[in-house]
Amino acid sequence: MVKKTTENLISDLIGRKIRLDDPWYQLIIKMLRSAVHEFYGKRILEVGCGFGVFCVYVAGAGANVIGLDVSSRAIHKANDLAKRMRVQNRIAFIIADARFLPFKDYASEIVVCSETLEHVPDYERAFGELVRVTNKSGYLCLTVPNLLSTSLFEYVVLILIGQPQYVKNEACLEKEQIFHIFKLRELLNREDITIKMIRSTDFLHFPPRVRETLKISEPLKIISHKIEDYIEDHDLFFKYFGANIGVLVRKE
Repeated sequence: MVKKTTENLISDLIGRKIRLDDPWYQLIIKMLRSAVHEFYGKRILEVGCGFGVFCVYVAGAGANVIGLDVSSRAIHKANDLAKRMRVQNRIAFIIADARFLPFKDYASEIVVCSETLEHVPDYERAFGELVRVTNKSGYLCLTVPNLLSTSLFEYVVLILIGQPQYVKNEACLEKEQIFHIFKLRELLNREDITIKMIRSTDFLHFPPRVRETLKISEPLKIISHKIEDYIEDHDLFFKYFGANIGVLVRKE
């Protein structure tokens, strides 16, 4: 019974993620499209690919993709998903650690790392690896959760008790590192890169289960997008206080 319940939870989780409804993936896509316009023919690496939903999306748009994750269970489900979506010929999934990427320098035109660095004990080393494997004149796009936002309470809970057990088991996620705009800028300044864009998303954050129970996901998404666009258009400092901060950088 417990196994069945866990499988149902993971199935529901993948079902939500395959729609790319997560605000951080929406932000990743928005930032990347502002720079590269289309994914067809691009070499894309996602570090911390989880169940492979983003990899499947860009492979469906014609990209050649490598998805990497430390969790063998997540990679197994990612391979299954790629086959189900008939894009397995464009994707290679591998098991590896973000701190020790098994690639040569300048290996990928686009490197994506979304909601992953906060789970890596030595995130500075992992970030250096992301920059190392990004091609010259290539793009690195990443997101991290933001402590200084409406997700503060949920973030504190995750820091104190960690992820739900079924998520830990399937995705190898442990306690989270604390991130905010000041810490992110300090990290970015460690490398020889040009910051093209920093913005955040999900200004009215509620945990997924709360949104679904109250049936407020769509209204919240619409209102949050309007707030996000308004803040960005007027270049307000509040643009750094959404639940997820995204950055797009170019390798020099």
